[in-house]
Amino acid sequence: MAQHNLGELLIKEGLVTEQQLGTALQIQRAQQTYKPLGQILVEQRVITRKQLDLFLDFYAKRPQLGDILLRSKAITQSELDLALEHQKTTGLPLGEMLLRLNLVTEEVMRNALCVQLNIPFVDLDKLVIDQSLTQLINKNYARTHSVVPIGKSGNSVTVAMDDPTDAGVIEELQSFTGFTVNVVTSTRATIKRAFARVYEEKSAAEAAAIAERIELMVDTEAEPVRGRRTLRYAENEERTKTADEIVRQLISVALRHRATDVHLETLGHRVLTRFRIDGLLRDLDLGPVEEAVSEHAKEILSRIKILGKLDIAERRRPQDGSFRARVDKGGDRVHLDFRISIIPGYYGESAVLRILDPRNAPRAVSKLGLSKPVTDRLLHLLKRTTGIILITGPTGAGKSTTLYACLMTLYRPEIRILTAEDPIEYVYDHFSQSEVNEKIGNTFANYIRAFLRHDPEVMMVGEIRDEETAQMAFRAAQTGHLLLSTMHTNDAVGAVMRLLNLGAEPSLITSSLLAVLAQRLVREVCASCKQEYRPSDELLREFFDVPPRDFAWYRGRGCVHCSFTGYKGRMALSELWVPSDEDVILINKGAPFDEIRTSSRRSTLPMAAEAMEKLREGRTNLEELIRMLPYSAIYQCRQFSTA
Repeated sequence: MAQHNLGELLIKEGLVTEQQLGTALQIQRAQQTYKPLGQILVEQRVITRKQLDLFLDFYAKRPQLGDILLRSKAITQSELDLALEHQKTTGLPLGEMLLRLNLVTEEVMRNALCVQLNIPFVDLDKLVIDQSLTQLINKNYARTHSVVPIGKSGNSVTVAMDDPTDAGVIEELQSFTGFTVNVVTSTRATIKRAFARVYEEKSAAEAAAIAERIELMVDTEAEPVRGRRTLRYAENEERTKTADEIVRQLISVALRHRATDVHLETLGHRVLTRFRIDGLLRDLDLGPVEEAVSEHAKEILSRIKILGKLDIAERRRPQDGSFRARVDKGGDRVHLDFRISIIPGYYGESAVLRILDPRNAPRAVSKLGLSKPVTDRLLHLLKRTTGIILITGPTGAGKSTTLYACLMTLYRPEIRILTAEDPIEYVYDHFSQSEVNEKIGNTFANYIRAFLRHDPEVMMVGEIRDEETAQMAFRAAQTGHLLLSTMHTNDAVGAVMRLLNLGAEPSLITSSLLAVLAQRLVREVCASCKQEYRPSDELLREFFDVPPRDFAWYRGRGCVHCSFTGYKGRMALSELWVPSDEDVILINKGAPFDEIRTSSRRSTLPMAAEAMEKLREGRTNLEELIRMLPYSAIYQCRQFSTA
């Protein structure tokens, strides 16, 4: 009777015709095992699975698990009554109760559950699973909720769930993957085996496979730079070989996630491994490697020291070094440089590996992604033959990248370019690069002094950070050289106060300082999962007196392409100050710095303008801007608000 009621409702809703219903009922009667009418209609492609689910839930016509088992003759009425009686005292789901009473096998119960929920039962042991799907669902989340991704087609992903009735988990999966989630189930043991096969074995196998294509190298004192050789270790040094393998695997993980740094921090009885991606430190799922790092911490640090030609016996002082690796990428052998920094701590030493990929080295100012007004003005300034151009900002603001881009823009065969760096990050073939080593007296100031005797047209000094370097920099600018350098200041005009504090004469500053470019790096909203949203009123008040109308705000939902962060990559925001005549007069007469700052606003291309431009393009958002911009730039955004 219930089936006819269901059929009548389907006809009433216009989902099936009487002929289609009659055909489905004939098929149902001919089945040796019970199959619900709705499932037959889906198989006959009369209605879709989604239509059936919505219909059954709306009319409360979804079959009961006990009825399905009875109709399929998996249990008798007396066995069902017994299970229902026990269920009253235990409160367990009926399926779990039937399993505990050994009245059905798990496979029979799961198949009945699939019929009830209108989902497939899949033998995962026979299924070949695309292991790249693990990027969609974090390993810890998958383990906690007993889910395994097993397939993807178009905008939908299929997951195997131990509890396919958990609607909350399904909603969460759809939210953070951005895909429509199709659910299947299998036995609990099969799902566990699939999880281990996909996540744990995959992590170890993938890391090992990539690590095999990474060849670590170290300079020998007897060989020139081009004579680097692969490190070889004695066969009986098992722990040393294990440490070397772990270092390779950490590098492979870093490269796969576009990390710029690998941090190994010794904390208590473990080593915390983190990766800096798009400027932020992140914990990544390392699988078995995570425990191995803590277990072999001493050997790993020793191996890193050997690679960087450091003293492995020294554990009380900071040490810096470098090494090189060859990586197989798409059949090509790519050379990567690594900078090492090791510092002692309460629990032991910690290490940071900075990854320098020459393919990411900047080639021109026009490739930096700065706004057109800033780019055009900076290119015009680089045509000058004398003076100083400063790049300012905090550590990690991309100052060195901008310096290299400027040098590559300036380069032409008929001029000579010399650099003094601490340390050399990217090696170029077009100019001479020297590395600072204060232990032997090779300071920035001494390099500038020596450079003047080599008749260069352009000099680059890594940083002006002391009085002697400042004096030598202005001397070079006064004697007909173009000098580029960096300083640590919050904004462009702040470089004036910093130079004055370093003892530079106001007249030297005004006669030699061509411009100051201040910059910050902000994360870019992931283009693959970008969606509109409304920032909080509190955040809007930080930037605007009156929030702009008809303005689309964007943020990333989080997807596999951005590792579910909502951001992918970074871009520079900058302001360019070119001192005006009024600025020069105020600096020369020693006016209060507030007056100089007020005057400089009329001769500055503000960072706020660039920030608003990127907001309008949907490339960043207010959450990222308030994290990275100086307050002066945030305050200036108010002048761009429109009623």
